[in-house]
Amino acid sequence: MISSMDLKTARWVTWSKKNLLRFCLVAVTLFVFIAPNRPAHYSYLLLVGAFWNIEPDRLPVSWQRFLGIGIPLVLFPILMWQYFPPVWNDIVYWQLGTRVHLLDLDALFKSIPGNNGWIFRVLKTPWLTSYFQWIYANGFTLPVLIPIFRSFWAKDSLKMIRYSLSAHVLQFLLIFPFYLTIHVNEVWYVLGQPDGMARHLSAAEAAVVVVNCFPSMHTSIAFAMLLLAWREKDKLFRWVWTLFCLSIIYSTLYLEIHWVTDVIAGILLALSTITLGDWLILKVGQRWKKNA
Repeated sequence: MISSMDLKTARWVTWSKKNLLRFCLVAVTLFVFIAPNRPAHYSYLLLVGAFWNIEPDRLPVSWQRFLGIGIPLVLFPILMWQYFPPVWNDIVYWQLGTRVHLLDLDALFKSIPGNNGWIFRVLKTPWLTSYFQWIYANGFTLPVLIPIFRSFWAKDSLKMIRYSLSAHVLQFLLIFPFYLTIHVNEVWYVLGQPDGMARHLSAAEAAVVVVNCFPSMHTSIAFAMLLLAWREKDKLFRWVWTLFCLSIIYSTLYLEIHWVTDVIAGILLALSTITLGDWLILKVGQRWKKNA
């Protein structure tokens, strides 16, 4: 016969297992607020918001069955960001060497009324500037990596594939023709303003960094991840990612990085990659079932 003490112990163990992740997230939150150099750890707060209520999106799949595909899928974006940036820099330098093939639209974009995004800088404070600088600096990787890590913890390989496809995988392929044919510099550079990111670039560095603005890939990545986040069941994650991704898009205009036309094109690119990603997953799934 099971005693009441044994029942209480069993219930406590079950409750502890169920809430272990939240205990860890609370500890992470406390660490962020007491650790030195707090801004360097703000990304952990995004993890807390993303993982806090993950259970509604978790699939009833065993870890043994999932890890065979889950580990490669979670390693792929990590390895990509480890080895791809040098390759991209080589591409940019090669592109600059073929300038005769580019269409320079700086003068046209500058002549469009309101295209420099001045309306997004009507309210400008040191606090907002620091906030948007942090957002922009992390707005190319975190919007993708955290949802992939979240989907890994939810044991959902299909979502991991969808997030990767709709972000850098398809976007790099679709955006490259634009970067080869259209030359647009960052707003602050064209207008002769200080760099909104305060990067203190030399003339040689600026020549590489400020190119390839159309479309805005910060915008396309952020908007694609925002739309995919709204397919999740967890309301907290949806709203946290909405705020984060919209802040990324706003930061490109607030910091005078992108033109309004860049942002509009980035939104259209995001819609295209999500549509293409859904189509590819559907077609591969149909073929997989047909051959099974």
